[in-house]
Amino acid sequence: MARRSALQALTFGAGLLLWLPAIMAAAETSKLAAQGKVILQDKCGRCHAVEAAGDSPLGTAPPLRDIYARIAPRELQAELSEGMVSRHKEMPQIQFSDEDVDAILAYLHALWIRK
Repeated sequence: MARRSALQALTFGAGLLLWLPAIMAAAETSKLAAQGKVILQDKCGRCHAVEAAGDSPLGTAPPLRDIYARIAPRELQAELSEGMVSRHKEMPQIQFSDEDVDAILAYLHALWIRK
């Protein structure tokens, strides 16, 4: 009986060691996405919908969840880093740091996979 318990504990420990990196990566991605949401709410939420559902406060501003589907992630990454240019004069040109871009893309990707 003790041998069986030891084997079960060993098996559980080995399984935990195998899954721990994935669990840690998922937690880090979730934290990064949460940071991205805060950034978008602060910098873009006045005009754009930032959530998974709902209309944008400014009717002509597309929800950000739709922008991720329309623009290739690499292109979106470049535009966020360099400062997105819009046809609308009212939209400020914001140049995000690399860390902010990573967080924003993590959040937008999380919204996209929930669809």
